[in-house]
Amino acid sequence: MPPSPAFFNYIIAMFFIVFIAACALNLLKQHYIYQLVGIAFFFVFFTFRLLSSLKKGIISLEYIISLSLVALSGISACLAAMALGFWIFPLVRNRFRD
Repeated sequence: MPPSPAFFNYIIAMFFIVFIAACALNLLKQHYIYQLVGIAFFFVFFTFRLLSSLKKGIISLEYIISLSLVALSGISACLAAMALGFWIFPLVRNRFRD
């Protein structure tokens, strides 16, 4: 059974929420530390959810892919915001500093 459209809306909404929060972190000087912690959190979250589903005996490829989409959405939002933090936000931080 394929995931419902509401599931994909959840993933897209989660991407934008994490992306906006990570962009707000870009105003800090050492933003990359917090964003790396966010990436590690999503990786550990995915690992624990995968291990708990394997304990229950749920091993279908479709379930594992739908499980990984949530974590990969958060990781990609953190990475995109981190790229903006190294590229655009130094100019913004310098403007606030002046």
